[in-house]
Amino acid sequence: MFKIEESFKDIFEKYYPKVLKQISWMIKDEFKAEDIAQEVFIKFFKNPPRYNENIGGWLSKVAINHALNYIRSEKNTKTRELEVFKNTQEEFFEDPEEIAIKRFERAKVKEVLLKMSKRDMMCLILKHSGYSYEEIAISLGIKKTSVGTTIARAQKKFKELYEKEV
Repeated sequence: MFKIEESFKDIFEKYYPKVLKQISWMIKDEFKAEDIAQEVFIKFFKNPPRYNENIGGWLSKVAINHALNYIRSEKNTKTRELEVFKNTQEEFFEDPEEIAIKRFERAKVKEVLLKMSKRDMMCLILKHSGYSYEEIAISLGIKKTSVGTTIARAQKKFKELYEKEV
């Protein structure tokens, strides 16, 4: 059986910010992302990887699955209405021009990412969430030596699509 050489505390401190950032990006709710990240680490604590896996990659995979499960189950209209209400209240005190620019940028980035292949999209999300090449490789099931090329191609594709949109 695989024995994890780092303590849970060390692993938590090392990976929690990355896992949280990844989930936050995926579900667009920082508070719920904290809950989901906590679930990921509870799963890690109760059922750590059985084989000599890369812990960051394993955590990334579990985070993706938990975030996708959340998104799938997020069909409750009340929750969405409450979210819109909260956002409206927060934005009430911001400059309307900044709000409009932020919304436009977010919408364009999301729109462009959704036009990309799932692998390229997740590669960019993981890279900008702070994961290492090794962790990205394990999470996406690609060779570590291919990660840099995959990221470069995904960034180029993103830039091309973004420039077409703007």
